[in-house]
Amino acid sequence: MGKLERISMKDRLATELRRKILAGDLPPHSRVVEQDLADEYGVSRAVVRETMLVLELQGLIISTPYKGSEVASISRTEVEGLLLPLRVHIEQFALTEGLALFDADTFEDFGRVLVEMERAIYNKDINAFNEADMRFHAIIVDGCPTDSARSIWDSIHPRIRMHFAMQTGRTGALSEFLEDHKRLVDVFRTGDVAASREAIAAHIIGTNEPHLGLLEESA
Repeated sequence: MGKLERISMKDRLATELRRKILAGDLPPHSRVVEQDLADEYGVSRAVVRETMLVLELQGLIISTPYKGSEVASISRTEVEGLLLPLRVHIEQFALTEGLALFDADTFEDFGRVLVEMERAIYNKDINAFNEADMRFHAIIVDGCPTDSARSIWDSIHPRIRMHFAMQTGRTGALSEFLEDHKRLVDVFRTGDVAASREAIAAHIIGTNEPHLGLLEESA
């Protein structure tokens, strides 16, 4: 393994480890040891720690005090039986309570996110697409005038991020996902709560169900 250039070492190392995780070269539950990575890539442990923090925030690594770090995992059972239904309930509730409050600024925010998705597809940047996808759905949740939706969303946010990281890049369907998000915005513009609730449920389930086989059956 060649040494990494010192320019943007953290970003380069994060990109390399993310690639290995998503390709399965670093499978779920694999131990991630700071000193081993520092030796392998010719960087300091400080750079490795910064890199691991980035990957932890992206849901790819789990660090436990006194136990160390390992590659995160998420199962089809968890996504299908828990995560997707929770997302549907949260976002439907947020739309029921908040759709009437969507204004020009809200739709400008959606528009900016769609542009970010297009740019990510052009650049073949899976992580950037996932980040934009997260922001899209955060706009929906943040539109809810009560704190409950955001509170529950925040509690499952790392698992959503992990799900996106482990599945989205392997689907080969980013352009389809972009078009589906555009259709959602069109429905939201109508102000029809029932139609918006139906559309968000169809989006969350419909864009994920065909690709659940990419996940391991149990974590």
